[in-house]
Amino acid sequence: MGLRPFTPGYLQEVVLIARITKAKQLTDRDKAILTDLARCRVLSFGQVKNAYWPAAKERTCDDRLKQLQKAGYIAEHMANAEKPGTFMKVYSLDTKGKRWVTGPQGPGLDRSIVFTHPGKADEIVHQVRTNEVYFGLSDDEKETWRIGDALEIEHDVFSGNTGLVVPDASYVSEEGEEIFVETDCGKYTPAQIREKVDGFAGKNVVWVCPAGREQTLAKYGAAGEFVTYRIASGMN
Repeated sequence: MGLRPFTPGYLQEVVLIARITKAKQLTDRDKAILTDLARCRVLSFGQVKNAYWPAAKERTCDDRLKQLQKAGYIAEHMANAEKPGTFMKVYSLDTKGKRWVTGPQGPGLDRSIVFTHPGKADEIVHQVRTNEVYFGLSDDEKETWRIGDALEIEHDVFSGNTGLVVPDASYVSEEGEEIFVETDCGKYTPAQIREKVDGFAGKNVVWVCPAGREQTLAKYGAAGEFVTYRIASGMN
């Protein structure tokens, strides 16, 4: 069989084929990202980059995520950020990614609590902020992380068990204690805060909120650990 003659564009074709092939071969980092997405449902570009490419240029992270997207493992979305008129790039699992994380070749997670949609448009930022707590946990604690939608399924909330006040997320600490995580992006009314506080009675709670908002939460009964953040012009 003769060699294919070199023509303009041939090298680009070879590089494209190499990239597609490479995307189909999951690296340990790819697998960790898919597992994080399975547990957290939706992550921002900034969260993924900070966790897996902290010292690299944004393009390095973006290129790999695009390869995973083209291969069908993840999906990219543009969502409204907290500051009006700003947006952020976020990711969720796609069909192939869910198949991997719930299958024998992956961590084998429960299919019923692994989602392939980032959630309602007005709840994405809320979930992304909640998931910031996840990245501060130990590996063992991360394995126990459940977002609110997963907790509702596990506790049969949709089957009539409506007496339970479900937090935005929960995890089991290294000491074996269930910790609730609740995020207020500055929109909870005093009545809503009190309802959360009463519903979380007896639980240790991590409250996530904009800097300065913790004073309002505490005023209406919130207690525990407060994780604060500052609202920038946009979130990656």
